[in-house]
Amino acid sequence: MKMMDMTASQAQVLTAPYAGEITAQQVLDISVSFGAGADAASFTDILRDVRQRGDGVVIVNMASDDKDAPVSAFLAQTQPEKLKAAFAAVLEASGASEAYLVKTKDIDLELDGAKSVVTDRSLVLREESALCHIIKTGELRSAPLEKEFISEGMDGRPTLIADAQTLVRVYAAAGDNYRETRLMMVRVPGAMQFAEFLTGTPLSKVIEECGQKAEKSILLGGLSGLFVDKGDLDSFKVDLSGKWDFVGVYGAKDCMASLTASLADRAREETCQKCVLCREGTWHFSNIFGQVAAGKAKKEDLAMVGDIGPLIHIGAFCSFGQQMAQLFVSSVETNRDELEAHFIRKKCPAGVCAAFSKPVIDPSKCTGCTDCLDVCDEDAITGKKKFIHMIDPDMCENCGKCAEACEEGAIVPQDGTIRVPKKLVRVGKF
Repeated sequence: MKMMDMTASQAQVLTAPYAGEITAQQVLDISVSFGAGADAASFTDILRDVRQRGDGVVIVNMASDDKDAPVSAFLAQTQPEKLKAAFAAVLEASGASEAYLVKTKDIDLELDGAKSVVTDRSLVLREESALCHIIKTGELRSAPLEKEFISEGMDGRPTLIADAQTLVRVYAAAGDNYRETRLMMVRVPGAMQFAEFLTGTPLSKVIEECGQKAEKSILLGGLSGLFVDKGDLDSFKVDLSGKWDFVGVYGAKDCMASLTASLADRAREETCQKCVLCREGTWHFSNIFGQVAAGKAKKEDLAMVGDIGPLIHIGAFCSFGQQMAQLFVSSVETNRDELEAHFIRKKCPAGVCAAFSKPVIDPSKCTGCTDCLDVCDEDAITGKKKFIHMIDPDMCENCGKCAEACEEGAIVPQDGTIRVPKKLVRVGKF
């Protein structure tokens, strides 16, 4: 993955060159946070609480990235010295007696003093209870967690959890001229690349400095985020929350129905299935948006998303379930016209959904054998021996029988490049 050239709203902080070791005292003297808004927490306060209470645990979580935004893997590959230096200083500053590195198979990094736990990537591991549970049992499971102390975590012990980006931020803050930035994956039509932006930068500026223009809603945060209406971009500013791991910019040839259906399928696969609302909710979302993309949904289906989404957001055990529900509600709210076009007008505005790609008979391949005509139950094919056959798109049900019967491979999806006759023409004369 490459970084974009730095501009006014970008800054090389997390991705700056390595500048040597930092000390435990430097870490104790800085003030670093993670999260934003109501979810914001002070890394420094938790570190000091662990140090004061004793017998602490430090967990470095590098297994909870969105698969489209492998920030931890990127930092492990490009900033290993910073991660090692920051971890060593944090471990000493915390006085912790135990430490773990939770990572995926593709991350080739070891931290001195930390036991490595290798697992599959999962957004559920952003939940502290799930992270602690997988360390102890190897099982992915989240549960509601009540805290008496700000650092209470694994087995009730004082616990400090940091992801790769937070560790690199700690390293940068211990140095000089620190400016708070966020590393994110930016997806633009035809490409994906990492970029680093100053916190407070409006989403509109992020898109502008990536050389793009918002044609459709923006996907902010991937599977744990939400869709943002293109007219509301200035209301969202870069912060330290997980929704800024990923920014998706989509163009005319991107289908928001198929994108949402794909996200719903992924959500169904990601859930740990330990709470009913998330387990059943992801199944319903996958089914509903699959039907939308296939042109078989109804308006009531989208209404159901709006009904069950808030219930899941309130009742799911972990942040994955809560945020996932918000994602699909926001898709209905911001992409409604394009979603409804699929099942009301039976059309994919982007022209990419297979359900609406009617077949045509390529005149250059048709031999006029009538095999396709014989198997068409809808009488959608016109033709006779030695004449180029034609398919009526209004009558065709897209069943695929004609393509299976055609030994010449003349029946193909219309991609806009195949010119077909308007009346019967002899083979070889068109």
